[in-house]
Amino acid sequence: MKTIDKLSFEYKDLERKTMTENSEQTIFSNSYGTITTKRVTYFRKKGWFSGGSREDVPLKQVVSVRYDTKRHIFVGLFFLFLGLVFVSSGNGVAILIGIVFILWGILNLWGGQLVDVVTTGGTNNLMVGLPWDKEAEEFVRALRGQLFSE
Repeated sequence: MKTIDKLSFEYKDLERKTMTENSEQTIFSNSYGTITTKRVTYFRKKGWFSGGSREDVPLKQVVSVRYDTKRHIFVGLFFLFLGLVFVSSGNGVAILIGIVFILWGILNLWGGQLVDVVTTGGTNNLMVGLPWDKEAEEFVRALRGQLFSE
């Protein structure tokens, strides 16, 4: 009787090990993507006004991840100058358009949060967030932690 109980216990222990080895646990998740113990899911070509397309990549295929700030200096200065010209015209509608141009110029000068995920196929998958969005840095930090912990 004890032998059957012992075998049953060993079988359950082996079954539990197999389940934990095959199960996938979520490590981190935010608007940029989800990182699990086996894969990373992110939104390729995510931008200010687009959600991007979902892509699932095994962690073993991720070569590197980069965090940067993407700024458009000349575009920002152009819209800032154009906005000032419209505001100085004195017309009500032109002032409103000028304010929109000034805000757009400031947004371009401020820059967006850029996340670049490079896979073994050599593809760069860029995601750009709004300037005040700090989730990009958190996503990169979590992905690096998962990549270099193995």
